[in-house]
Amino acid sequence: MFKLGKLANIPKFDKAFWKHIGDEITDEIIANTTERSKDVFDKRFKKYSRGYAKSKATKFRGGGGSKVNLKLTGDMMNGLQTRGFTNESVVIGWSGTNAEKVQWNADMGRTVTAKSKPLSNRSLKLTYKLMNKRIKVNADKETAKPINFKIGK
Repeated sequence: MFKLGKLANIPKFDKAFWKHIGDEITDEIIANTTERSKDVFDKRFKKYSRGYAKSKATKFRGGGGSKVNLKLTGDMMNGLQTRGFTNESVVIGWSGTNAEKVQWNADMGRTVTAKSKPLSNRSLKLTYKLMNKRIKVNADKETAKPINFKIGK
C-alpha cells in the first residue's frame, strides 16, 4: 500500500484563485480592447462612421484620433470588473449604462464579448495557463508528502 496526499486536492481552486482569474481576465480584455483595438474574435474593430468620428473630435478633448479603442471617456472599460466569485467560478462584466454601451458597440460591429464567445482565445490561453500553474502547485504539494509502502499482509 502506498499513501499520497489527497489527490482530489490537485485540481482544487479556491475563492482567492477565482478572484485572481477574474482580475487577470478583466485586465486582458481591457488591453485587447484599448491597446490592441481588437474584438473578442481577434479582429480589428470596425471603423467609426465619418459623422461619429467628426463629432467625437469636436466634442471631446483628445477624441480626434482615428484609432477605435472604445475608450472615449474610459468609463465603459473601467466599468469592467470581477463581479463575484465562489470556490467554483468567477463572474466578470459590466453593469448599468456601461453594459448598455458594450451592447451598443457590439450592435455596431465592435464586439468585446458575446454569448457565443465570452472570451477571446488570448483570454482563454491566459486562463488555461493560470489554471495549469495552480494544478502543478497543488500536485507538487500533495505528492511531496511521504509515500508509505506496505508489502505483504
